[in-house]
Amino acid sequence: MKKVQDIGEFRLIDRIRRFLPSTPTVVEGVGDDCAVIRVFDHLMLVSCDLSVEGVHFRRDLTKPEDIGWKVAAASLSDVAAMGGTPLFCLTSLSVRDDTPVLFVERLYQGISNLLSRFGAVVIGGDTTRTDGPISIDVTVIGEVTGQRFLRRKGARIGDKLTVTGQIGRSACGLHALLNGPSAPGLTESHIGPKPRVLEGLWLSAHPQIHAMLDISDGLCQDASHLTRASGLGVEIDPDKLPLAPEQEEYCATHGLDSVKMTLQGGEDYELLFAMDSENAEEILHAFHQEFRTPITVIGEFTDAWPGVRVRGQKHPMGGFDHFSPTFAAPQDAAPAESDGAEG
Repeated sequence: MKKVQDIGEFRLIDRIRRFLPSTPTVVEGVGDDCAVIRVFDHLMLVSCDLSVEGVHFRRDLTKPEDIGWKVAAASLSDVAAMGGTPLFCLTSLSVRDDTPVLFVERLYQGISNLLSRFGAVVIGGDTTRTDGPISIDVTVIGEVTGQRFLRRKGARIGDKLTVTGQIGRSACGLHALLNGPSAPGLTESHIGPKPRVLEGLWLSAHPQIHAMLDISDGLCQDASHLTRASGLGVEIDPDKLPLAPEQEEYCATHGLDSVKMTLQGGEDYELLFAMDSENAEEILHAFHQEFRTPITVIGEFTDAWPGVRVRGQKHPMGGFDHFSPTFAAPQDAAPAESDGAEG
């Protein structure tokens, strides 16, 4: 009998979805960053992320407020990836009965601190007792502006693979947390990611953007979700990866491969999208005028092969898969801190 570790997280999701019926009100179901449902004349976005102590966070390394912020960021980033606006949040918390009340209060303060930045609020949830590790489930409900949202599916031949921000910082920050070097800027990227909600709204309003998701499991692995959904391949140019000087210096000092950390590290929660090549310069210029967030073209979609290639060669996906025995963490970064992709 097969076990989930034999097929991995994403093949498990594919198998599960075969047994799940749908209805006409479901516009987008299992398989993207959010579900999209039609409620009268509105399109609503729904996403949930479950975080487990020892798998997604460690209390000995992270303050309660930071844990709350980060678990909220994972779900808000899903809404950003669809180009939506977050509105409401439901949380479910499972804790031991000897957990300090102050820890729980500070945890929820962190969740609220991030939600309030985008006008979203916690409207309910559930609490229960456990004899095991703490687990926190965050469900975010958002809405689509107008009728346009972005799926993982939609990339076209010749589209430019483009990313916001600087990627690989979170993986370096995790390495610093686990191994002790002082790198406050990088560790902040790991424990306090900034979901690109406003940037996602802006991108979804431009028809030149054809497909999008957020980087939670690693650049190569998440790029593969775009290629698989669109039936294409993509070529990533490692020379164009937006690496922060602080990140490159950290990797050089500690004997790490900065490109590998960037290609395989996860939890950056930046936006990765397919952009029309004919309008690329126009979109890049307009984005720079609107935001201080960097934006970089790092590759191109093709029908010459399926999947992801780096400088013409197939590249190990790395990234994070909750159940895969072949998971390859970037250098000394422990998979226990990574976030899994949504269903």
